[in-house]
Amino acid sequence: MSFRLQGVLATCSFELRRSLTAQRLAVSTVLALFPPTMLWLLIFGARYAQRQRAPDGTVIYGSGSVMVDSGPFISVFLIALVLLLSLLLWATPNVYSELEGKSWTFVASRPGGRISIFLGKFLASVLVSFSISLVGVSLCVWIIQHNFGAIEPARLWLSIGALNYLSSTGMNAVYFLATLIYSALFSMIGVLFVKRAMVVGAGFLIGFDVFLASLPGALINRFTVRHHLQEIGIATIGWFFPTPAGSEKEYRFIYGNEWPVWIHVGIILIATIVFLAIGIKVISSREYVTSDQN
Repeated sequence: MSFRLQGVLATCSFELRRSLTAQRLAVSTVLALFPPTMLWLLIFGARYAQRQRAPDGTVIYGSGSVMVDSGPFISVFLIALVLLLSLLLWATPNVYSELEGKSWTFVASRPGGRISIFLGKFLASVLVSFSISLVGVSLCVWIIQHNFGAIEPARLWLSIGALNYLSSTGMNAVYFLATLIYSALFSMIGVLFVKRAMVVGAGFLIGFDVFLASLPGALINRFTVRHHLQEIGIATIGWFFPTPAGSEKEYRFIYGNEWPVWIHVGIILIATIVFLAIGIKVISSREYVTSDQN
């Protein structure tokens, strides 16, 4: 057991060191800065749209208050988008990158090599993707606090959210759970479909977590990952959707009663373990054709 754990950690460490290239660092930086940059541009645009001209001719920009209700939702959406993109880039090519690099034969011949590669790359994708979302959360929360104020700015990132209802701790907890389950899911897809893993992963997101999860009153949406993460987000962050007052009651009327948070967290963790178990089973028993065998 300790030998396999060392193999997993060694693979994870190697993947992290390999990511310290100019190209990968540039991609990670762009992904991390995309949500706060877009949020700042939208706030600036709202202020510019509310500009007024003073009697002396000077232009006075508005407060951008139109973004008070929509700012948290935009932050949550954009950070979730870059998180999923980073996981698609990191988790899905777990086997394909080894086949392309012609190192699969060496990996497969080592005791526990396949499992070490699978779990090590899973762990590396979790660390990198969550780090990207962590930077995005921190900057977005700071931008909202800086523009609209918060009751306790010193505790903003740790516990008290901007506008008294955006909790960065809640956001980070939700994104950490999202990183675990989506990384496990994409890693499983990577060992099942290999060359088309990224396409299949993107198709799964569109089909299940965009279409099925949005069906009102349908029982099947409770089998989607997005539903459980969304429920955890509402419980920890608060009502972050930019809709009129009382809309949470309408949401419950359409999508059903609220479950305890521990049920959603348990489902996320159990699904993560199941996806990892399936991936380990497949990668341990499946024979992959290398380029030398074509």
